[in-house]
Amino acid sequence: MKHCSQNSTKNSINTDNTCGQHTHHFHFLPIIAFIASLIKHRITRESVGLLKSHGLWDEHHLLIRIDSLYSAMRSASYVKTAYFIIQALIGVVLVAYIAAYKFEIDEIVSVIAKTEITYFVLAALSYFTLDLILSYRLFYLLQQIGHRIEYHWVLVSHLGGMLIGDVTPGRSGYLLTPVFLKRIAEVRASDAVACIFAPQGLEFLLKVGGALAAIVYLISKVDITYLTNVTLWSAIVPAIILLLLVGGLMLGVAWLDERYTERLFGRIPLIGRFIEHFLSFKDSSIRIRKNIKMIVVLYMAGWVVSGLQWYLIGEAMNLPITYLEFFLLHPLITMLMFVPITPAGLGIMEYGTTIALSLLGISQTTGIAFALLVRANMVLTDALGITAFVYPSKKT
Repeated sequence: MKHCSQNSTKNSINTDNTCGQHTHHFHFLPIIAFIASLIKHRITRESVGLLKSHGLWDEHHLLIRIDSLYSAMRSASYVKTAYFIIQALIGVVLVAYIAAYKFEIDEIVSVIAKTEITYFVLAALSYFTLDLILSYRLFYLLQQIGHRIEYHWVLVSHLGGMLIGDVTPGRSGYLLTPVFLKRIAEVRASDAVACIFAPQGLEFLLKVGGALAAIVYLISKVDITYLTNVTLWSAIVPAIILLLLVGGLMLGVAWLDERYTERLFGRIPLIGRFIEHFLSFKDSSIRIRKNIKMIVVLYMAGWVVSGLQWYLIGEAMNLPITYLEFFLLHPLITMLMFVPITPAGLGIMEYGTTIALSLLGISQTTGIAFALLVRANMVLTDALGITAFVYPSKKT
């Protein structure tokens, strides 16, 4: 009886499923091209010809394997879609529950209807200023590692990432910004990820610092008996722990010496296969490490305008809350957007906002109205990100 060696199995493709038959050396490019055509839901004549030219086409066996692969890809896509729908429904149900069962919807609508539109628009401009600051940070860091690109390319890509972040759990969709940068500005994906990844990790840690400052302020400002709300702390404490862990891990992955990270991740089978791309990402990350002061300064500037956005929405509703209070509450409450249960913390952030404002003497009906206006203000501004989907590629 004949046996196939393990090495021959790894380094060749058997076109007939038997050990004694002729084998062909594995070629990545034609296989990738063929799978790319499958993703477009069709088998093109060119992709079949490409496989035949490398001796990789076997109508009786390869088609069966590809059909199984395509079915698996579709199944995985359905699972991801179903998972996203479930998370979105959880967020919608939470908002509906808060609005319908905790409060009177008519009262919420009445409060929102009294909003002064001028302040609401000014709040949107403040939020857009935050977009300008964050996109400039990305633009600045890309320049520091050698990219000579136009700022508006980065701005459009950033807005696209922000828009996707509004509909993804934990705002994780923003990590797709490199996809837009690659298409619009031909920025290498590993460089773009490096300029987003480490600053985001540092931002998480700074946000935790701001949240702790807000907690200290609330303790000094509010009667201690009001701070025993279990629901509030059951959301905030896990969020603080999550951001600390994720932020620390992101900084460690990005900025620790290559010897440690390569030794750690090189042993993980899936990541080990992409170690070359990982090392490219590490190289870019370490090169931007010297810009930590600029990253912190831009984060603080963004925090200032974010507090201004909330203050202006408060002014639109005639809330008796100072700018300092909004400035401190912002990182404490927006942490809840990064809890990966619903898209961008939908429902979770709204309830947290309501409870936090109630500690400052704001009625819960007004608090939920404020939270909904903040969410609407963000989404309407981020809608500018639709331009990233239609912006012409640099190649065209």
